[in-house]
Amino acid sequence: MKRIAFIALITGMLLAAVAYISEMNNFPGAVELRTAGFIGYIFIISAIAYFSLHVLYEWSKDAEPRQL
Repeated sequence: MKRIAFIALITGMLLAAVAYISEMNNFPGAVELRTAGFIGYIFIISAIAYFSLHVLYEWSKDAEPRQL
């Protein structure tokens, strides 16, 4: 799962960068690439959410249980 999240992160960064560069340079097809950029942002957010939840899960395993 880590590999899939890492690939999604890299792919999202590439899609967002291509959409940004095409928009700034007024390349033909820049309007259509906005959709790809939005999908890239979703990939980035999803991958970061997975890594954050994974870190929280690892921290919770290391924590000692509370005793009443």
